[in-house]
Amino acid sequence: MPQHSEPPPHRSGAPDPRVLHSGIVGGSSRRRGSLWLMRRIDVWVGLPACFALGLLVSLRRRILPRRDRPIRERGTLVILKFFGIGSIIEATPLLRGIRHRYPEAQLVFITFQGNESLLRRLDLCTEVRVIRTRSPLAFALDTLRHVLWMRRRDVDAVIDLEFFSKFSTLMAVLGGARKRVGYHLHAFWRSSLLTHAVCFNYYRHIADIFAEAGSLIGAPIEDRSLSPVPVDDLARARVAERLREHGIGPRDRLVGVNVNAGDLALERRWPAERFAELIEALVARHPDVRIVLTGAPGEAGYVRGVAERLGAAARPRTLVAAGLWSLDEFVAALERMSCLVTNDSGPMHLAAAQGTPIVSLWGPQRPDVYAPRVANQEIVYEAFPCSPCIHMLTTFEGMWCHHEGWCMQAIATMTVLAAVERRLAAGDAPAGAGAVAALRLHRGGATAIPE
Repeated sequence: MPQHSEPPPHRSGAPDPRVLHSGIVGGSSRRRGSLWLMRRIDVWVGLPACFALGLLVSLRRRILPRRDRPIRERGTLVILKFFGIGSIIEATPLLRGIRHRYPEAQLVFITFQGNESLLRRLDLCTEVRVIRTRSPLAFALDTLRHVLWMRRRDVDAVIDLEFFSKFSTLMAVLGGARKRVGYHLHAFWRSSLLTHAVCFNYYRHIADIFAEAGSLIGAPIEDRSLSPVPVDDLARARVAERLREHGIGPRDRLVGVNVNAGDLALERRWPAERFAELIEALVARHPDVRIVLTGAPGEAGYVRGVAERLGAAARPRTLVAAGLWSLDEFVAALERMSCLVTNDSGPMHLAAAQGTPIVSLWGPQRPDVYAPRVANQEIVYEAFPCSPCIHMLTTFEGMWCHHEGWCMQAIATMTVLAAVERRLAAGDAPAGAGAVAALRLHRGGATAIPE
């Protein structure tokens, strides 16, 4: 039996995680799978490669310093971001600001293939280039192809939006970009390879940090609202048909439930049994409420596991849509939802951009850093002393709780139910895509305060 350390002190009134269900929230899956392997390679291969390249770059600066060149109005600017749909949505003000400042330049986004559909839908860049991850050979060939392309284009600037990635740092340097913008780390492998460092301040919202990156290439970001994803009428029709097939009519109130949190940090998931309790309470208290369980194809099994926990009354009023809807269809469904209940995840940011009312659940990450700045949001946050453990230099996700997610287990079902009912009482009409709000933290929680 593994020995766990004692849970950290928690806020007054919160359930003690020592008496909560001991099932895995995040789970040991962090230690296996393709994403885990990519992270290991990034550390063990990328770190010595960056260090060696840093020595060469530092030496060249001393012997053959390269003259600084202003960004050309018709030059090429590259954005690197490989992980996180939510981060891409939060970066849309940055993309708009760069296009506004350099309207005749080529703005090229390089990312993994899984993000291609979203970026093409947003249509904020002149070109989207993808790296395939289905095999090591495809990954290596695509990386080499993009590096050679960057050198041929004589790229003016690369903005690296990855927080600690050695891979993206290597791409920026090997691609020959004159200006290399990235997050400052007090480490030689990063500081020696950047030309313009962005301060990653853990007390600032991610949109402000992205905006700082824009300012370093002369592109001030004034409008920080999120860009909505254009909705296809055919996708709307397909979603409407699917809802009709499940007996969901136009007068029913649709509540989306996203039980997933993405492979980057499964510790962000609220326990499955709590989601089941929430759904059963909602359908029992509101006869006109219907539930849609959302998720990507790879999350379908976990989502079905939540649905199987439901009783006889809740199951017929719950549609399991995980793996059934494309990105276009999910975005179209967000228009129909009276509320989306979600962990900290990409779908949360998509819903915010579309103006869908949100109830978001937080623990391993701080909402004042990463929650969308929208007015129609209820935030439920257990501010444990070890939060945040994600995106930090000195910790990793689930470090203190051994991936058991004490902070997420401490969120009570009735607290989330009350938040959902407040959103439902506020009306079904979305607040409008891109509506901006400030976040004010309270002890043990956060509330969205319209500006």
